[in-house]
Amino acid sequence: MDFELPDEIRDFCEATRSIVNDLLPLERDFVETGVVPPIVRQTLIENGYFGMALPEEYGGLGLGALAQAAVQIELARLPPQFWTEIRPLMGPGAKNIAYHCTEAQKELLIPGMTTGEIPVAFALTEPGSGSDPGSMRTTATRNADGWVINGSKTYISNGKNAKYVTVYAYTDKSAGPRGGISAFLMPADTPGFAVTGVIELMGTSPAVYELTFDECQVGPDALIGEEGKGFHYALECLNEGRMNVGATAVGMGEYALELATEEAKVRPAFGSVIADFQAIRHYLAGMATDMRAARLILLDAAWRYDQGEKRRELASMAKLFATEAGSRTVDTALQIYGGAGYCKGYAIERLYRDIRITRIYEGSSEIQKNTIARELLR
Repeated sequence: MDFELPDEIRDFCEATRSIVNDLLPLERDFVETGVVPPIVRQTLIENGYFGMALPEEYGGLGLGALAQAAVQIELARLPPQFWTEIRPLMGPGAKNIAYHCTEAQKELLIPGMTTGEIPVAFALTEPGSGSDPGSMRTTATRNADGWVINGSKTYISNGKNAKYVTVYAYTDKSAGPRGGISAFLMPADTPGFAVTGVIELMGTSPAVYELTFDECQVGPDALIGEEGKGFHYALECLNEGRMNVGATAVGMGEYALELATEEAKVRPAFGSVIADFQAIRHYLAGMATDMRAARLILLDAAWRYDQGEKRRELASMAKLFATEAGSRTVDTALQIYGGAGYCKGYAIERLYRDIRITRIYEGSSEIQKNTIARELLR
């Protein structure tokens, strides 16, 4: 059994680590100004990161789940705002386009998605139906010109900047969620569509958005794949989305461990440095064990996914353990830093804020436990 990454993935990870190290010094400018230096976006586009998960025939890199996870672990050392546009391009909205859109739709969108010219948003979550998409109220009603979409969505990443929105809506309430929800590809300039709210966040991204759909007329070709398959498409891609979130948590946790280890070697206390104290050593040992286990469970799930073993519980286990372990590690790292770790300008402080959401989005830890148990009891 070989636990090493394939050579081509390891090489890409090493190149990514080098790029990340070059960009990390720009974090201080970002902290002071709140503006991501343009060179960050330019660098990530030029090196292909916007197209990591998109098909090669349309200009993407076509990376599998294992490569995506391994590379994201490296990218997660950066402030999330530096690569916030990349995450939707590896998420369910983009994957629905790549897997289920027509050839004409793919040719229209994916090349621009890989270059950052066509941002997309994934509009599934609604007020009151975060982890229960079956209770959504958004509807799409067929008419002579295609479909009319009415409803609202919330907590939508990239909602303000997207040129196209993948929106999920009931087309047949009587069929229930598994047969009555469909997915649509809607241009953001469609009359009746509006960004009606900005929800500022404590970390990860500057904001997410509330969207409304008021008599939004789309053509018959806006339907993604088959009518009534939207719920299936969303869940199909959530497995990859959950592993992606797990990869982010592993990267943040490993970076926190690295920073805390270096801090422990130099932070003075009682005539020595705190690394000499058993309590700190035990902290570091626990953190290192957590992060090694998290990396292995994540990469195992991603490798199996690439081999066709797309078991829902493996993705949930990876997300659950990686995000919980990463959060424990970041919290302990801040404890090792002491008061300095709670101050703006330290990477530990932003890691502490940024990692918290990983235990919530793409299905909370509690949802992951439910999924794992349900699959075990089948």
